[in-house]
Amino acid sequence: MMGIVDDILSAGLELDGIAFYNKSGQIGHIGFSCLPCRYRFAISLPQSQTEQILLQLLVRYGLDVERERELVALSQTEDRVVAVIRGSDGSEELLESELLIGCDGAHSGVRHALNLSFEGEEYSETFLLADARVQSSLDRIHIHLFLADDGIVGVFPFRSEHSRVIASLGSHKGNAEEEPRLAEVQALLDRRTCQSLRLSDPAWLSRFHISQRKIREFRFGRVFLAGDAAHIHSPAGGQGMNTGIQDAFNLAWKIGLAIHGRAPVSLLDTYNEEREPVAKMVLNLTDRLTRMATLQNPFGLQLRNALLPLLTGIHLIEDRVAETMSEISIHYRRSSAVAGKSGWALHAGDRAPDCTLFDGVSEKTILLLDRLRKPVHQLLLFAGNSLQDAIDFDRRRKMLAGDYAQVMDTLLVIHGKSSATPDVLFDLDGAVHTLYEAQPTGIVLIRPDGYIGFRCGGNQIDALHEYLARLFLPSH
Repeated sequence: MMGIVDDILSAGLELDGIAFYNKSGQIGHIGFSCLPCRYRFAISLPQSQTEQILLQLLVRYGLDVERERELVALSQTEDRVVAVIRGSDGSEELLESELLIGCDGAHSGVRHALNLSFEGEEYSETFLLADARVQSSLDRIHIHLFLADDGIVGVFPFRSEHSRVIASLGSHKGNAEEEPRLAEVQALLDRRTCQSLRLSDPAWLSRFHISQRKIREFRFGRVFLAGDAAHIHSPAGGQGMNTGIQDAFNLAWKIGLAIHGRAPVSLLDTYNEEREPVAKMVLNLTDRLTRMATLQNPFGLQLRNALLPLLTGIHLIEDRVAETMSEISIHYRRSSAVAGKSGWALHAGDRAPDCTLFDGVSEKTILLLDRLRKPVHQLLLFAGNSLQDAIDFDRRRKMLAGDYAQVMDTLLVIHGKSSATPDVLFDLDGAVHTLYEAQPTGIVLIRPDGYIGFRCGGNQIDALHEYLARLFLPSH
């Protein structure tokens, strides 16, 4: 995942936040600098470039995407999934596998083959989209949203001189199949914005509708659905790609363990248990944002325009909105796949916060979450600054490393920079022990998707062994 992130960062434009306007000028702002992560910004990148980055990554792994092939039939038995694939020449091929994942978008053939209901509705508004050169005095480090009485206009800068412009039209105005003219988009900008924005050199113009829909269950026997195949929603908040990627990441590490016989098949049930509530939350949030942005009621418009500068001016609310939009605040605390004593601010099921440690072997500082480049669990044994605890924890580390070598890296973290044991990560000033509430000692297991699977005090090693025995199958 980190390699993909690096490629996207180099290709995309970093945006610091969202600026809100009405006809009088700017009325609100939400910044991303507060985000508790290393990426305190949004990335603006056309979908075509994102797809190209993903395809190049697959090529590096020796994989190929086959185009012009369609799923036409799907069936499953107790131990297999059988799919019929039709090529553009009409030929058909039978494919069998242990599991099948439908990541095939809003018109998912997998979902249709399973006859799953895609519950929800289409919004009445029609939207215009234009990727074009925008000449204006607007900065290129913010998303700019203009809230007018008759609709909204959003300007999303790209790294190139082009920007994406999206505007609402109201209830089903115009044929969605009819390509809009640049002059139509320009007229909306002239009427709704408080800036002088001139469009030229369009690369893409389209008219579209949006829906909010979701299936009830993300697993159907040996078939799983992820991303737009399982849920679609308004682009308000820019959460679509993040939500789909998190679906895939959540499912991938579980399937990897299950199909290699290193975890019980029941672990796969927790995919729906963890991700379906997240999809429901995202649909509810984007629905509220969309309805707020497309208000037509005069009283509602006045209330929105009056409250927006007040709410975005309160740092606590601004930070909470930013964390929700970035999806950093998502957690799996209620999942049956996580465990650990409660009572901490940082719970099992929460996203593991990043931090800096000093590697005693390489004698370099490292970022903890960079270790997630390796698709295994990371077990952190926080030994504090006690020499005896460090020796005891190192003995436990070696035992656990032998028992779970294929599924887990075991790391000893010591407060300070001296140790009687090798292969140690040093928490030089104790900040990481404080961050993970591991004082004087503690145990934290981080899953491959970056969430805490288990945590306990350093004296509760039996609870850790019980959790690991439940999560993993014995190696043979």
